[in-house]
Amino acid sequence: MVIVVGFDMDTRDLRDVALKYALRNAVEHGGRADRKAVVNKLFVEIPGLRQQIKDSTKRKEIIAMVDDVIKYVNSLSYDEQVRLLEEKYGISLQMIEEEKASKTRVGLPELPNAVRGKVVTRFAPAPTGALHLGQILRAAYLSWYYARRYDGRFILRIEDTDPRRVKSIYYDWIQQDLRALGLEWDELIYESDHFEMYYELTYKLFEKGRAYVCLCSSEEFKRNVARKKTCEHREKMDTVDHWEDMLQGKYREGQAVVRLKTDFESRNPALVDPPLLRIIDTVPHPRTGYRYRIYPLYNYACIIEDYTSGVTHVIRAKEHETNKIIQKMIADAFGWKININYVEYGMVSFKGAPAHKRHIRSALRSKDISGWDDIRLVTIRSLLRRGIHPEAIKMLAEHVGMTKNDIKDMPLVTLYSFNARVLSRIAKRIFFVEDPLVLRINVRSDLIIGRNPWIPGDEQAGYREYRLRPVENNGVKILELYVSRRDLDLLQRAKSSDGVIRLKGLMNIRIRDMDISNNIVYAEQVSIEPLKGVEKIHWVPVGDLAIKAFVETQDGIREGYVEFLAQLLRNGDYVQMERYGFGRIIRNEGEVIHIVFAHE
Repeated sequence: MVIVVGFDMDTRDLRDVALKYALRNAVEHGGRADRKAVVNKLFVEIPGLRQQIKDSTKRKEIIAMVDDVIKYVNSLSYDEQVRLLEEKYGISLQMIEEEKASKTRVGLPELPNAVRGKVVTRFAPAPTGALHLGQILRAAYLSWYYARRYDGRFILRIEDTDPRRVKSIYYDWIQQDLRALGLEWDELIYESDHFEMYYELTYKLFEKGRAYVCLCSSEEFKRNVARKKTCEHREKMDTVDHWEDMLQGKYREGQAVVRLKTDFESRNPALVDPPLLRIIDTVPHPRTGYRYRIYPLYNYACIIEDYTSGVTHVIRAKEHETNKIIQKMIADAFGWKININYVEYGMVSFKGAPAHKRHIRSALRSKDISGWDDIRLVTIRSLLRRGIHPEAIKMLAEHVGMTKNDIKDMPLVTLYSFNARVLSRIAKRIFFVEDPLVLRINVRSDLIIGRNPWIPGDEQAGYREYRLRPVENNGVKILELYVSRRDLDLLQRAKSSDGVIRLKGLMNIRIRDMDISNNIVYAEQVSIEPLKGVEKIHWVPVGDLAIKAFVETQDGIREGYVEFLAQLLRNGDYVQMERYGFGRIIRNEGEVIHIVFAHE
């Protein structure tokens, strides 16, 4: 342990401390270490370091050293980072997770007023687009989680009472996405199945004198509210006859709405005679066509469904505070005793990723994105397609919890960290070489065997094994491999220092010459057995053992080669492209393999 810092000390000790924290930071954040986090840990670990870096020369040396360490750590696969952290510093992934758990709340809090076996929750999306991560993390997951935690009932309710916004395909997508995440429901309700119920209940409101037909335009009604002037239709059109006029088609779309009678003196304009039902007769409903022409608005359908379904707990965004008041007014007008517990949370937005459906729809129409599963989106379809595991999404949901604080521009690195933990145990490893260079190695044997595990630590998963035979040219045995141009700097440093590089699971080599204009690197075999402290790179054999691969990333399509045994992977399989990142096979076409990139 370094106690006093100064550059009369052994700089290797400082580098060792930086390596420890860079590895730990990378393991905690999906395989990528952050300079600021590592430097802050150095300040804590090494007394006096903060004072030392006031000297500009020493500051540059320290930052350069940290950057060099981080570059090395980030070049390792997640598995290598975990293994090195444990082997060198005795810090395991389990220890890190247990330490985090000891510092924070374990699990989600108790649900207020919950009685085991009596809890009824609901998730009520509108089929206006694909589900996105923000909807799942709280409204969907928490509603499902608490229903299961208390042996209760979880309802999936499709809010489809606006035919101008809903689309048929989204009904199916909602159910597909929830099932893919393992969020199975106990009851499925379509609000469009209940129009007759809404109509019958509306008759009751008119009979009680609690509703009326309003012929004011929206602008005219707002002016009346602002002037505290009662709507002229309020007492003239509050009978069942006027409601039946609407049902029988006396009024056209936009000419009449049904309003609830409330306090016209309310300080909140939204609470003054809120609309309950309106006419839509120009657009057919995807499930009922033109059979109905009067559709309930959100608050009216919502409270009726919650009441008639026996919902005990509504978990939703805090922005619904006004809606909650309106819904209680409607319940009071019916004379219903409401025992619903409202649990509210803050909104979550994600940095650099459009989540609002109107923005996505606009981008679709302008061809700025390829679809609802475009890799740049945080829709569930996109995340699952690119290799985010359902368990990682659930882990993020519990991590985010149910706080009322808004979480703005949440970085997706947290989700990626959870995903790396899940996939490190199940993802098949493969080598993907992007923008390849040909590595021409002088070797000693007629047969060289390359062997790497499909899943490190899982013997039952087996190994990827290749028997490579060099070509003899003028008495020299030459083996050709593809290596990534991304490793060019590493190769050049090895050449200049006469250092050794490890080809993972194959051999150790020394770089002898480089002809970059012709994409060729010349090397010689040093030894077969692994050497400690040697940097490793991945490879793909040149020739029949190379399969063309295309990797879809947020920045475009990356081309290269994957190793031959990748042909065994099936569509939908999770993979870790070693030293490149996690992803998912979307099309294995034998001669060509298409992969969607998830994250590093």
